[in-house]
Parts: sequence; C-alpha cells; structure tokens
Amino acid sequence: MKKVLIYFFSLILLTTLWIWKDFKKIDIHFVNQSSVTYDFKNLNNNFLKSLYKKLDKIIQNYLLNFQDDHKDYWAIESFNTREQMEEFKIIKAEENLTTNKNIVGENLNNWTRSHGNNHSNRYSNLTQINKKNSKFLELAWKFEMKNEKRSIQANPIINDGIIYTPIAGGFIVAIDGKSGELIWKSKKFGNSVAHRGLVYWSGNEKQSPRIIFSNREKLISLDSKNGNLIDTFGSSGQVRTGLNVTTPIIYKNTIVIVSWDHAVEVYDLLSGKTKWKLKYKKKLNKRIGGVKYNNAGSNQWGGISADTQRGILYFTTGNPHFYFDGTRRPGKNEMSNSVIAVDLNKKKVLWSFQETAHDIWNSDLPAPPILTTINKKNKLIDIVIAPTKRSNTLILDRLTGKPIFDFRLRKAPTSKLPGEKTFPYQPDLILPEPFGKNIFQFEDIWSYDKEKLEKLRINFKNYNYGFYEPYKLGEKTLQYGFNGGAEWMGGSVDPNNGIFYVTSNNIPWITEIKRSNSLKENVPKYQSYFKRAQDDKGFPITKPPWGTLSALKLSTGKIMWQVPFGEYKFLTKNGLPKTGTENFGGVTSTAGGVLFATGTLDKKFYVFDSSNGEILYEYEMPYVGSSPPSTYLYDKDQYVVVHSSGGFTLKKGYPDIVFDGNLLLGFKLKD
Repeated sequence: MKKVLIYFFSLILLTTLWIWKDFKKIDIHFVNQSSVTYDFKNLNNNFLKSLYKKLDKIIQNYLLNFQDDHKDYWAIESFNTREQMEEFKIIKAEENLTTNKNIVGENLNNWTRSHGNNHSNRYSNLTQINKKNSKFLELAWKFEMKNEKRSIQANPIINDGIIYTPIAGGFIVAIDGKSGELIWKSKKFGNSVAHRGLVYWSGNEKQSPRIIFSNREKLISLDSKNGNLIDTFGSSGQVRTGLNVTTPIIYKNTIVIVSWDHAVEVYDLLSGKTKWKLKYKKKLNKRIGGVKYNNAGSNQWGGISADTQRGILYFTTGNPHFYFDGTRRPGKNEMSNSVIAVDLNKKKVLWSFQETAHDIWNSDLPAPPILTTINKKNKLIDIVIAPTKRSNTLILDRLTGKPIFDFRLRKAPTSKLPGEKTFPYQPDLILPEPFGKNIFQFEDIWSYDKEKLEKLRINFKNYNYGFYEPYKLGEKTLQYGFNGGAEWMGGSVDPNNGIFYVTSNNIPWITEIKRSNSLKENVPKYQSYFKRAQDDKGFPITKPPWGTLSALKLSTGKIMWQVPFGEYKFLTKNGLPKTGTENFGGVTSTAGGVLFATGTLDKKFYVFDSSNGEILYEYEMPYVGSSPPSTYLYDKDQYVVVHSSGGFTLKKGYPDIVFDGNLLLGFKLKD
C-alpha cells in the first residue's frame, strides 16, 4: 500500500511539473515584470490545450449561472446614462511647453535610416533639385530584380552613394547609386525582411559598417561591404527577438526595437546580447461576462523614433483586437491607439497619449511619430507628431505628452450589440484641422453618372453612418478611415518652416458584424466583415478627392493647402477635375522647395511645389510606387530613388489595375 501511495503521489508530482513546465515562460531581461510568467498561451502540448479549454468552459458557465455581474454583462449598454452626459469635454493644451535643446534632424548627402533619421522626419537638406529645375528630371537608371515580384514597403537608405534596400524575393541588396548596378545581394531571408525599413551604422576603428534590420522574430546585422552576416553578432549574424516589422533605432551602443510582445527590447550593438526589456502594456488577468479578458492587439507596427540627446524613445500603437468587436475588452484599452514615450536611460514609460479609446473601428496610429521643433508663442519648442487613420494630427509636447492645442472630445453613441461597451467620449478636433474626412454622411454619396448616383442613394439609404457609429447585428455601416486617412507611410516635416506634409485617403468602406456561433451558446462570438464601397467600375462611391496631399502649419494647426493626389484618366478625359486616388507610397520634403511623392493608382512619381501643391513633374512608372522616395547626393548629383513594385493593400482593392512589381528607379536632373 505504501508503494502504491508513493507511485500515486510521484505521478501527481510529475504531472504537476509537466504542466508547470509547459505553462510557464522564463525571460530574465524584463525590468518591470517577473522573470517567470504564466499564461495558457504558452502551452505547446495539444492535450494540455484541450484540457485548458474544457476547464475554461466550466469556469465560464459557472460564472454566467451564479454570478450576476457576469450574467448581466451581455445586456445592451444603457443609453440613458450616456444621454445625460455633457456633449463635449476638453483636454486643455499644455502651457509649459518644452524648450528646444535638440539639434534639428538633418539629412545631407546621405539617408542612413528609413524615414531619414532617428526623428523620422523624411526631410532632405539638399537643394540641387528645386522648384525651378525639377521639370528637367529624367530617369537615370533602373534596377530590376528579375524572376521575382513583390510589393516593397521599406524606404531605401543610402550612404556614400550606395543604396541598401530589401527587394522582391526576400533579399537585401546594395546598389550603385549612380548606375543602378548591383554591388551585392544577401542570402534569401524571406518576404518579411526589413519589412518597414533598415538602418546603417558607420562602424568604428575596429568594426566595419553594418546594415541592421528586423525579419519578424529576428534582428539581423550585415556587413555593408559585402552583405555577409556578421558572425560575432548573435548566432551567425542573427538574434532571436519578439516579432518586429519596423526600423530599429541605434542609441549609444545599443539597438532598440519595439516588439509585438508589447515590449521595448534593447540589444548590444556589436554582440547582439540582450541588454534589457520593458513591457509598455500591463496584462489584465480577469474575467468579464464569464470569459477571459482579451489582451491582444495594441501592437507597434507603424514605426519608432528617438530623441537621442534626451534618451527618449517614441512609438505608436495599433488597435486592440478584434476589429469591430470590443466585447471581451471593456474599458479604454490603454496603450492602444497611442503615442508612447519611454526613457531609455531610466528604463520606464514616461507618458502615453491615446486618440481613439476602446477602438472598434480599426483606427490605428499607423505611422512612425515625427520629432521636430516649432516656433509657438515666440518660443522654440520640441514636439512629437503622429498622423492618424482618422485624418487627425496629434501634436504633443515632447516631454509631457500633452497636446499643444485644446483637444476636444465629443460624446459618442452607445452600442446595441450585446456585450459591447463603447467609450463615452471620442476625439472631435477643431485644431489641428483634420486633413481628410472622418465622419461619413449620406450627402457624401457621389457618382460621375446621374443614373448611377440615384441607384447608389437607394442602395445605401438604410446603412448606418455617423460620428464613431457602433456596429449593429443585421445592419451595415459606411465609414472612412479603415485604410486611412494617413497610413504606415505617415508624413514629412520641413523643420525649417514648421510645415507637415501628409498623403492620405478618403475612401469609404462597408463594414458589418455578424454573430458567428449558435444562439444556444450563452456567450456570443462575433465576426467582422469589411470591403471598399465601390461602384461597378471600381470608383469610390463618395465625393472626391479620394486621395490628397496636404500641408499643415504646425504652429497654428491650420491646413495651408490641399490638392488631389493621383488621377483617374477615365474621369479626367470625361471633363472631371482630378479626383485623387487611394494611395500607399508617401511624400518626402526637401530644402529645395519640392516634395517627392508616389503611391497613387496612376503609377506616377510626382514632384510638387511645397509652397502650393502645384505639380512640377510627373513620370508614369511600370508599377505603383510602394514606399516613400529617398534622396541623396552622389558625385555632385542629387538623385531620387523610388520603389516601383505595386502595392499589397491596393492590389486587394483594385486587382485589375495593381500588380506586383520588382523595380527600383533612380531619377536625376538632365546633364
């Protein structure tokens, strides 16, 4: 009997250890959480996963049957409570604005980080190409990645006339900036390589220059001279990280990324060894309505920037999961849809500022924050800027994270979806002026053809629309902003005149939510559906412009000018003004008074006058421009380089006119 008991307790002990081993995760590098964490998402064993799901179901049913707060959670939220609230609230503007102490981010002959530099201002001090001579631009060279085609979203970098960029096929290449000839090609990394950018490190007396980038869960360092992996960096040139798709920051002797583990991760520049990690978002371990709280989403995918003089990292975050269903994450969902500042020296979050609270509209902050300095109240102040999918421009004090203009919030509607708890107030800004449409109205419905217009009005008359309109079962909604407003390309800032330039979209979307499980289930599950609202020819069903390029004065928050960005030849041939098109390329500003822009459905590379938006030059490329232009000086000539490789997102919406490509094009003034 004694032996049986020993065997029995030994079995229990071994089983417990087995479960504990699979349930835990060890990471000793976090500065603000335990080295050992426990989560069912860590489970790898299929039997344990199945067992956990059964246990989870038992707990869920118990809470719903015996706990009133869980049972009542799935009721429709109260309209009367919201109705009694004030119509508007104001977050007052920061009065004690941070005095400038930084050197303005400059890009002279080189362009050593995607989006230009650590400030991500995508601005060049070069003036050789200017508003007087840009009409004399011509194609200087073309690089083609033969037998491969794929949309490239990374802004190319350049040092000493050599271009480094990902290219179709999953390679990093070095290209001669004068001839367009291939210098070297790396090993094949895959289609996610340097997805949104890469950075050049100039080396030192002992170490050769390097190209550094992420490949999802890997941080990679290449020798810039030959494209070989740096053997002394991590394991043969690669370091395992959390998932990251944006451009790293080099700060002092470290590489900084922000991963989808909701963490700032810092690695040694030379060895790749982990220095430390910081969670920017707290995990909530609780149940609501019987189910576990959903902590997913709020990922950093737009980009990061840094004030290296102060040692502060800035990044933007996306929406919490899932798109139109917030039932499993009541509350504000802090750290989502936000600009966040982290002190890299003190290893702590300084502040965060959220645009859309409890986002169920896919209103991410999609672009890298831009750091710059402006003159306000006769004082040079340091700010951080973030354009949003809702066509707002967040302009925040760099040290406090408070807005520099009064930030108006408006009472938002309640939801009729069982379990949904919308947030009471959402942004409705006066200043800065929105650079696009963010509230759909029935009067927006439009067509170039009167007969089509009447049909469209009939077809869409029963759809929902309005200010932060929630979703309803059995009904469809029309909304802007699902793919921008602004998108991952963000904008460009001229630090000398304090003007922000941004490309954006005014595209309507049909959105809908449906219940995806049986009505017999005591907890509903929902599925989101969405598509562009287009007529039979693929044109958006709302009044143009559908794509715009805007200039916003940062010190006043006023739009200085706005022009359509892109052209449908079918419409202009029929006498209509330019409508603009949906676009995913971006704009780069220069001291020469010109803007380089691309990404429109007409496949053109444009040069605009930065003072008024007048088109100075245009060139039709073989494929849609897929990332922001870069510019550099080499052998006394200024060049502009543009990826012409189609557009992954545009291809989904316009499959008959957008195709994957494989070209990198270099432009310069005629000799």
